[in-house]
Amino acid sequence: MRCTPHRLAAALLAGLVLAIFASGAAANIPAPITKSNTVRAPAIGSPANGTLTTRVVYTDTTASATAATSDPIRLRKGFSYRLRTCVAYHLHALAPVSSCAERDVDTSSNNTTVRRHAPTVTLSGQPRPTSEPWGYFTPYTEVLYLSASPWPWAAHSWPDDGLQGAGIPVAAQGQAAGTLPANSAVTLDGPYTGAINSGQPDSICTDQPAPPNGSALPAGVSTSHPAFAGAPAYYEVGLPTGSYAGQTPRGIMLVIHGGGWTITSVGAVQAMRPNADRWRARGWETVNLSYRPCGQSTADALWFYDRARDWFGAGARLCTLGLSSGGHLALLIGAQRPDLYCAVSQAGPTDLRTIQSEGAYDPATGEYNQTLGGRWVHNLAAAAFGEENLAAYSPAAQAFATLKGTRVLQGFSADDEKVPYRQAADLGEAMSAANPAAYVDNVQLATGTIPFGHGRVTQAALDDYYAREDQLVAPSPP
Repeated sequence: MRCTPHRLAAALLAGLVLAIFASGAAANIPAPITKSNTVRAPAIGSPANGTLTTRVVYTDTTASATAATSDPIRLRKGFSYRLRTCVAYHLHALAPVSSCAERDVDTSSNNTTVRRHAPTVTLSGQPRPTSEPWGYFTPYTEVLYLSASPWPWAAHSWPDDGLQGAGIPVAAQGQAAGTLPANSAVTLDGPYTGAINSGQPDSICTDQPAPPNGSALPAGVSTSHPAFAGAPAYYEVGLPTGSYAGQTPRGIMLVIHGGGWTITSVGAVQAMRPNADRWRARGWETVNLSYRPCGQSTADALWFYDRARDWFGAGARLCTLGLSSGGHLALLIGAQRPDLYCAVSQAGPTDLRTIQSEGAYDPATGEYNQTLGGRWVHNLAAAAFGEENLAAYSPAAQAFATLKGTRVLQGFSADDEKVPYRQAADLGEAMSAANPAAYVDNVQLATGTIPFGHGRVTQAALDDYYAREDQLVAPSPP
């Protein structure tokens, strides 16, 4: 076929378009990134003991990271070790996600030092930023001695400059490179204690399932209920007991365990059975529930509430009770669901934006002026939800929109070193500002010998607290 000037021009134009398209596509997929961090042993002067190498690869819209110890870790003879690796990803305005793995190594029968690799972990398909200012991976590996409790820390890969040295920025879509946010300014006192569920700045949140304690399922309690088919986590539904057995429940109480938004599963639910039993004896049906860890905890708590509301109906009296981070979730349900009748919080944080600067009990002085506990809780929450998102996860920050009609009881032990009692006032003041008639009962229980929240209380204080629970639900259902 004869090539006319018109055909030649069209062919050249088509080739140019294809070249431009190919060039644009290539520019949208940055080259892989490889980053290495030295694994060090701080207790013996921080000599190098292996290398954690992380490789990040891209598609046009996603990024994936694989972390592996390219140099094996030296383990001394005569000990039991746990080697853990995590990779987390945090995209601005979303809760971080993580993937972790662990491997136990026993050298008690070895005659010499052994070399072992920590587990390799891949976190795939994470969204690259578009309009967000940043997204980044955080890889980390650590070695723990299993010979004592709590497990002493033998080695880790966290660098001295924190997130700036550990983080790997992800390029936004259409860009070739990314940026990291600044290191968190909320630090802890003393030596570094690890980057996994540690409460250290910029640490990683991941699941810590609590094992079953071996106790039998109480009479009248079931682990299956049609209202909660397909539940995201373990739960127990308990029917009223004593003189209320066989009667229509007076209300439904969702019971939510604590554990820094990381402890989950059967054992955590079993630990809350005394609270469920107390409400069952009052004629209430209970849903004693767990949840998936970290940023998924709030969605799961709301899932159980919504299914209970659907099943029991709009006129049912639904309440929540939670301990520590479970108290936070119990209150947050009220901030998200204005038809919650009441919420009981045992030592639950209410304002994750301010808790780091509020004073908790200091056993050394007897004063309420130490901020270590609040800084620790702040950092656990930042790892779970993202530091930039803490207002959205703070019940006190949401009280002007909701919660103002929910009846609230907040109890704290007077010796609580973790969550400042001021957190109860933060929520109460926000609710009263939104609704001067809001019912908020805050009580600080006298120090004694009976476990409560993060401390211990007297029997008289506990009896008074139980009476306040009765008063909370005394009015007729709305």
